[in-house]
Amino acid sequence: MKKKILIFAAFVIFSASAAFAGTHDISKTVQAVFNSTFANATNVNWQNNSSYYSASFQLDGRSYNALFSTDAEMIAVSRNILSSELPADLQTLLINHFSACWISELVKYDIGGETKYYATVENANQKTILESFGEAEWSVLKETAK
Repeated sequence: MKKKILIFAAFVIFSASAAFAGTHDISKTVQAVFNSTFANATNVNWQNNSSYYSASFQLDGRSYNALFSTDAEMIAVSRNILSSELPADLQTLLINHFSACWISELVKYDIGGETKYYATVENANQKTILESFGEAEWSVLKETAK
C-alpha cells in the first residue's frame, strides 16, 4: 500500500508539473513502449526525472498522463473524467454524501492493473479529497478548511 501511495504521489507531482523535457532526454526504450501503447497519441510532452519518465498527451480528444519507470515499465496512466464516467455506486455516493459540494477535480488512475478514482469536492468552507476503494466506496484522504 505504501508503495502505491508513493507511486501515486510521484505521479501527481510529475503530472502537475509545467516544465517538460524534450524527447532527446527520454530513453529510446521508454519512447518505444509509449509509442506502441499509445500509437495515436498527439501533443506528447515528456518530463525526465532520475527515477521516472512522465508523458502528457492527447488521445482520442482526451488528455492523459502516463508514468514510466527507467526500465520502460508503464507504472500508471491517468486522465480527468466527468462524474458521469464514474461507476454508478461511486456516483451515487457523491450525490448522496456531498450534495452541498461541487466537484473541482475528478481523476481516473490505472495503477498496476488496478483502477482508482480520486475526487476533490468543495464547498465555501472546506475542500475534501476522496479516494475510491473498488467501485463502490469512497474514503477521505484529506480535508482542508478554506
